[in-house]
Amino acid sequence: MVGGDTDDDHDDRGDSERGVSDDTTCRTTEHAEAGLIGDIAADELHDEATLSLTPEQHQRLKDGLHGARFVDVRRASRRYLVVGSGSGASGERRRHVCARLDDRRDAVGFRVEEFGFDADDLDLWAPAFEVLSAQATWVVGVIEDFDGGHVWELGYLYRQQTVVRDVLWILKRVYDDPEKQRAKYENGMAVSHLAALENAVDERVVEWATTDELDGAVDRIP
Repeated sequence: MVGGDTDDDHDDRGDSERGVSDDTTCRTTEHAEAGLIGDIAADELHDEATLSLTPEQHQRLKDGLHGARFVDVRRASRRYLVVGSGSGASGERRRHVCARLDDRRDAVGFRVEEFGFDADDLDLWAPAFEVLSAQATWVVGVIEDFDGGHVWELGYLYRQQTVVRDVLWILKRVYDDPEKQRAKYENGMAVSHLAALENAVDERVVEWATTDELDGAVDRIP
């Protein structure tokens, strides 16, 4: 979530629990030395929709995405990038979703905030999100409203619709009060982006209203 909170106490797991050798660490180091960020060449990030980076920013991006957390992601068999609000009660629910996915065997749930980018690194969020989306088995959007930086993430996912429609799950909160529902989702451009994404992913849109229903929605994700 762009500009969201960065408090992350993640329970790092040993290699034996992931069931993968240290080859992943070696490959990650080789990618960094070769100028790759994840599996993406640096020059592939600099299109018209991505901010060009200074050499210092590019190094900062590589440092953030080739650390221990990135190795942890690459070692997992199933990788869940969880996007959505990063603050308040909705941020807590998003972390709850991430933790439930992370508890699965040979799986990892992760968020962009975990890679060390803070409010001073806003220019790095777009390429970081692009790289992490490419690493994910599933991108899971926990959407409760259109108030926050996750609206930008919806815009990115909309732009990449043909790529993400096979890997995107949308867990969308609904409200009993129609007025509250309208107020929470009152953002014309975001509404159109979410509608297009919902049409693209079809049955992978799961609505929920309570925490129990949210847990049930998470359980539907492979």
